[in-house]
Amino acid sequence: MNPGTNIVDPARLAQKYVDAVREEITRDSLKIRVLGLIATIDEPSLAYARATKKKFNNVGIDYDLQHVERLDLEKVILDANQDHTIHGIFVYYPVFQNQQDDYLRNQVNYRKDIEAGSIYWTQKLYTNDRHANTDSEQKALLPCTPLAIIKLLTEIGRYDENVERPINDKTVTIFNRSEVIGRPLAMMMSNDGARVYSFDINGPLLFKNAIPEETDITRAQALMESDIIITGVPSAKFKKISTSEFRDGTLCINFSSISNFEEDVQEHTDVFIPRVGPMTVAMCIRNTLRLYRNLHE
Repeated sequence: MNPGTNIVDPARLAQKYVDAVREEITRDSLKIRVLGLIATIDEPSLAYARATKKKFNNVGIDYDLQHVERLDLEKVILDANQDHTIHGIFVYYPVFQNQQDDYLRNQVNYRKDIEAGSIYWTQKLYTNDRHANTDSEQKALLPCTPLAIIKLLTEIGRYDENVERPINDKTVTIFNRSEVIGRPLAMMMSNDGARVYSFDINGPLLFKNAIPEETDITRAQALMESDIIITGVPSAKFKKISTSEFRDGTLCINFSSISNFEEDVQEHTDVFIPRVGPMTVAMCIRNTLRLYRNLHE
């Protein structure tokens, strides 16, 4: 945390993981190549892509960032799948902002899927299969942003990975049930002992032991019960969570580009994590090394 506050700096906590990857790549003289693909001219997105490339390059990973037309993206992905010199593929979403993006995620070969968003890794997560393949003890990949949130909680002592159920009997509310972040996160946390209320525009679900069930719980009830609140709604129309909606001391995490909490949230929380981006990038770097070790080396 920053001195004198309860705000967590994700960049500082992420550095440990970045340094560990750099040390391993340097020690073993690994030659890892990643292809980054971006299909937008949106300047903030391009700036993020360039920053990601720099972080990968700084740990010793050859990161080739290419701008492609969105209608050419599928062919470029399929060609990269066949290129044995490419060990990982990173696609910047959104591209079409619809189900076409889900289709593109599943065109990335699982052996090169840094973000672990393809159906191969998703099925392993949803069945709690923690092995990369059937004949190996190597660990399966987890999606980068959900994993980043878990690692941030671990670093601040709220997620003990040394026990079987790290957050047993805790109640978590997540506003986001996308197949990329919110739903995988609900599965992961409920697998690890939490009772998870998951909200999106279609209403709430309750996850227990990675099994969703219908629930009629309201936003107000879920927030007041929660030990941890996690939000990722990328819309200014989302009603920001006010400090009157949760108990003092509740841990709050925002992973949306738009803050989903009122400005005074830190005055009423035990811990506030306002963004997770740096840890997400660190987990992408970590996943890249794991892919190389498990499936390419």
